[in-house]
Amino acid sequence: MRGHAIRAARKLTLFIAALGLTVPAALATAQPAQAALIVHVRTATLPLSGSITGASEQIAVTGSITVTVLTRTNTGGGGTAQIISRLGGTSGIGATTGARYLFVGADNNTVSWPPGPIAPLTVFPRFLQINPFFPPDPIVPPHPIAPVRVDVSVTETGVIDSIDAELDEEEEGPDVST
Repeated sequence: MRGHAIRAARKLTLFIAALGLTVPAALATAQPAQAALIVHVRTATLPLSGSITGASEQIAVTGSITVTVLTRTNTGGGGTAQIISRLGGTSGIGATTGARYLFVGADNNTVSWPPGPIAPLTVFPRFLQINPFFPPDPIVPPHPIAPVRVDVSVTETGVIDSIDAELDEEEEGPDVST
């Protein structure tokens, strides 16, 4: 019986030793695939100005939007972009009533891009429009709204070329980019 226990212990020891030699080799071959993952981050604060159509009137909007883009590439090409948009100090004046509107909030969008040539990645972040006419609950439908169009240009390797933002219903005015 003692001989059986010794043989079992030898087999177990050989198995553990073989496993110890195999696992590091498998991890070493897996590291190049993980090394192919590339992450890029870029943040831009862009001014906003122009006109949008509100629930009851045209609203002249001024303010800013901060856009942070985080890209991750896939090993086979293409990748994923996380686009985080946050309004800062954005307000508007009603064309008919002269009432002051506020626009607040932040949004997070995830967009994938395929391998090969890339068109701009476009998202319409959603925010809240606070109306001056309905206290004590100034947030009335339609909510949330998407008054801003954000375009992000990335290369095949995930490098962020540019970040553009403009009011979606803007009648005239320059496109703001960085």
